[in-house]
Amino acid sequence: MGMPITVDVVDSVRGGVVDAVFADLNLIDRTFSPFLETSAVSRINRGELAAADAGALVQQVLDLCRLYEVDTDGYFTAWIGGRLDPSGLVKGWAIDRACSILDQHGCRNYLVDAGGDVQTRGRNHDRQPWRVGIRHPIQRDRVARVVHPEGLAVATSGNYEKGEHIVNARTGERANGLLSFTVVGQDILACDVYATVGFAMGAEGLAFVDRKRGFGAYAIHHDLSATWNPGFEAIAGVPPADEPPS
Repeated sequence: MGMPITVDVVDSVRGGVVDAVFADLNLIDRTFSPFLETSAVSRINRGELAAADAGALVQQVLDLCRLYEVDTDGYFTAWIGGRLDPSGLVKGWAIDRACSILDQHGCRNYLVDAGGDVQTRGRNHDRQPWRVGIRHPIQRDRVARVVHPEGLAVATSGNYEKGEHIVNARTGERANGLLSFTVVGQDILACDVYATVGFAMGAEGLAFVDRKRGFGAYAIHHDLSATWNPGFEAIAGVPPADEPPS
């Protein structure tokens, strides 16, 4: 899916466990990648394959997309301009599947990172809480904030890596009201979707996440100021009021 993926397992497990994770990630890539001509998504968009005939994986994702379309009042959808693009959900879903494989094999302490979206379990190699940085949207070698998401997920959406690629499904316009929007919570799938939706909403994104119990949001604006909702404050703590993104 055009992104680096890291699986860091602290526990002593058989080597085949991580192989199984990447085999599943490769399956998801072959099915949903918009960059592969042979993927189901590409074939559907060329009119060579009906979505209803695309197999169980595609149907599962489309069902989830429909649920989140209702959950977000139409700000999230798998269909933009008549073309299928479930990318705003598939990455979080892929991470969630990877975690399920690790859980089934008895892993209790690990991190899965796909393109900067992260799900953690337990503790790191030093038996300390995992530290996840929210990338600074302008200075690539710096982070804006660090959170300690013990057993939590962190997902960020923005235009700084791929350009203006996130669309407000309600208006059909490309979103550019923020530099980045990060969501922290228990569920990487929901965090991934809500980060995309919050970024598309712009200034209204924090209020949207406020209405979702158990999630925090952190927005970086074009002037490099940052704002966050009470949920993020509870999870990540609050820096001094005069401290800009670091």
